[in-house]
Amino acid sequence: MNSNEKFEQIYSEILKNNMSSLEKSRSEAKNENLRHWIIIITIAIIGVILYFILYNMYYPYDEIAELFKYVHLIIFIIVSIMITSTKRNTKTSNYKNNFKSKIIKSLLDSFGENVEYYPKNGISSAVYDKGEFENYDLYFSKDLISGTLKNNCKFSMAQASTSRQVKDNDGTVTYQDSFCGIISTVKIPKTFNTALYIKKDIKDKNILIRTFNSSRFDNIRVELDSQEFEKVFDVYCSNKIIALQLLTADIMQFLIDFYNEMHIDYEITIKNNQIYIRFMSGKMFEAADLQKFSLDKNTIYKYYKMLDFSFTLANLLSNLITDTEI
Repeated sequence: MNSNEKFEQIYSEILKNNMSSLEKSRSEAKNENLRHWIIIITIAIIGVILYFILYNMYYPYDEIAELFKYVHLIIFIIVSIMITSTKRNTKTSNYKNNFKSKIIKSLLDSFGENVEYYPKNGISSAVYDKGEFENYDLYFSKDLISGTLKNNCKFSMAQASTSRQVKDNDGTVTYQDSFCGIISTVKIPKTFNTALYIKKDIKDKNILIRTFNSSRFDNIRVELDSQEFEKVFDVYCSNKIIALQLLTADIMQFLIDFYNEMHIDYEITIKNNQIYIRFMSGKMFEAADLQKFSLDKNTIYKYYKMLDFSFTLANLLSNLITDTEI
């Protein structure tokens, strides 16, 4: 059974076991969201009407009444915001949590790997930094998947985002997004005595605003035999022989096939006894938009392929590294 046939089987089971409960949860969240916006719009209209009533009643005859008018309006708006904010998104949060607890767990169980899902946990910035991706000022991670794979390699995968501090000419500090996607790490049983980097072609400036000095890689770039692969990726390694041993024709085709199908940019770092895979995939493991079917097939397929790719690549590379003279 190939990967796509396996997904169709998994998706059928997910529909059978979860469609009714998740569609009900989505409907409740959608109605709550609609009610929330109705309340906001109603309050805004009442606020405007109240403003003009008070303005016409007291202006310009009484300065105290004029002041009272503004104070009253401000208090009215603050109280309204407090009322709506305390009630908003309860159903939406339940819907998202139900999706994560049921669908993501179902996907993980389908692979038979010994991993668990921890939505509120993440991968630490210290681990992320070891992948040598980019400099940043703020880091956040959640939706951790962690455990031991069938090949006994320790595996971690989580959503991560970074941002950089930017100062305007007037000294105002803002934060610019640098990365939002998935970071995956695999601990392999054999130490890799060099470092290998597979990076999305840095000539494509729209992928990511890189903050490291790419020129430091120029002297270790490795030329490969696959023109198709080199159109998408740049490979850097201080030991060309080892790079060629790891990037076999099968491995390169596997990497290209995933990229061509999913159109998700990603890059890989292999160093010491770790493999780091970073996907520029945006937010992951979230329920589809409330306007979509709760078990939107494209959304679930994307999550399935990300997991399948990560597990398969971890197995392929760890086996190659174990068998390679390094």
